[in-house]
Amino acid sequence: MFPSLAGKEKVKRLCIRLNEGTDKIEQTNYEFFNAKLEGELDLNEFKNLEDLTFWGNGIGHLQQITDLKINLCSKLKKLFIDCTNLSELNLRSNQETTSLTIEGCVNLLKIEGLEVLSNLQNLKLWYKNSQLEIPFSEDNWKQGLQELSRKKIHSLEEKVIKNEQILKELADMVLPNIAFDLGKLKQEIARLKLNELSPQARKKQSELEQQIKNAKNKIESIPNAIIDLLLETQEQIIGENDKNDPLVQAQLTGQLKAYQSILEKNLSKQELQALLDKKAELIQLKEQIDKLQTEIQQNE
Repeated sequence: MFPSLAGKEKVKRLCIRLNEGTDKIEQTNYEFFNAKLEGELDLNEFKNLEDLTFWGNGIGHLQQITDLKINLCSKLKKLFIDCTNLSELNLRSNQETTSLTIEGCVNLLKIEGLEVLSNLQNLKLWYKNSQLEIPFSEDNWKQGLQELSRKKIHSLEEKVIKNEQILKELADMVLPNIAFDLGKLKQEIARLKLNELSPQARKKQSELEQQIKNAKNKIESIPNAIIDLLLETQEQIIGENDKNDPLVQAQLTGQLKAYQSILEKNLSKQELQALLDKKAELIQLKEQIDKLQTEIQQNE
């Protein structure tokens, strides 16, 4: 029903029912009957979803969804879950939610993020579920949520104080006799890490160059440049991972396999993989070094 990202993004209301009925589709509203789902359900690409409903068919016939991913559904306002086989539910990223109903979920053990639902106007939880720890009663849920929020803020404040103390102790070790300065501490730690990684990078560069030399000595009728192209493509693939373009990734992966196929006439798969692994290690090391150098410059 939703093969494309555009198709998912137009959905505002989604209702999935286990019992019999006739599907209803009206522009941005979708209601499906006799829909039996199992396992993980990832709805994170439905970014404009505002109203989400699941219906089982009584506690004897649960909708067999065991994991629901909606952390990127930031516009979700109404969530209704009935007789669904969830064990946990995370709502920390769904802060726009105004209505939450959970009934008949006999295996639900934990709901995370209730304390961040500051816009909640309607809440109905199934108090018959003895496994689910609900830190407030059905009658005073608003006061209960406020208390949860206060406890969370207090806990965070305590962590901040503790972390500040740890940083000061660390600063005294790294920069003795100098007043605590987070920027200087970060800079000095970056320098120490840079001093550790730079020799490693030089060593791995030397090892890679020797591996390339050995490989080029083994190939006879194949141009040496194929090995260079193989490693350049490997570097492009690793760099392209950050951009996450599936088409470009597929093209580069195809090129890499083509170069490997040519080189396998003279080199074993293990030798080629060792080259690629060493190249990947060196790229990652250089990226870490570049980040550390940037951090040092920013704090100077």
